[in-house]
Amino acid sequence: METNYSISAIIVAYNEELLIENIILQLRNQEYDGDLEIILADGGSNDNTVELAKKENILISTSAKGKANQMNAAVKIASGDIIFFVHADMTLDKNTISTINKHIKDGYNGGGFANEFDENNEKIKRLGNWFNFRILDKREQSDKGIFYGDNGIFVEKSVFQKLNGFKEIPIMEDYDFSLRLNQDHSTIKIRNPIILVSSRRHIKAGFLKTRLQWVIIRKLYKLGISPFTLVKWYKDVR
Repeated sequence: METNYSISAIIVAYNEELLIENIILQLRNQEYDGDLEIILADGGSNDNTVELAKKENILISTSAKGKANQMNAAVKIASGDIIFFVHADMTLDKNTISTINKHIKDGYNGGGFANEFDENNEKIKRLGNWFNFRILDKREQSDKGIFYGDNGIFVEKSVFQKLNGFKEIPIMEDYDFSLRLNQDHSTIKIRNPIILVSSRRHIKAGFLKTRLQWVIIRKLYKLGISPFTLVKWYKDVR
């Protein structure tokens, strides 16, 4: 029987005490025969996130707040051949990990998943099409190999290290990483199963505002505006 890859699932979190146990349970309930390691990449939570994770007997990585910092720090203690970055507010299909394993075996170096929002999905996706002028061509960024955190990025650890991980910037670290990953490596967008992501930012900050922010921030980043400036317009909603 062919050996499955060892996979490290890294949960990127800050003040997620309401969700952390659920995402750990989802990972533990994956239908996967290989080794699956679960790591919390915490950014200095001041609630019970870390304490709850410790009770679940998973590895804990702590670093300064910032997804890039947190993910890079967690990878340093990860033992898996494959790294899978997860957000605490995601809902995962039971075959998510096995599907990653299959596509890495097929020769891909990394990628991400198609996603849907847990509430108001059609409205949010429609706004995204409008603001990105996707009238005839409905392809999303992920269809072009650009993956964000909500796509559940996965990558071979050796490739991650070769690329020197995420650039430690406060925003757009996933966009930057995807661009570099796609330059010399093979990636795939997994369409089935999908990842269900929370629409809490849209609900709390406003649908129009949130979608427009995403478009403007990406365009300004591409024009060379510092991510340290851009992050001031994208506040944490928790």
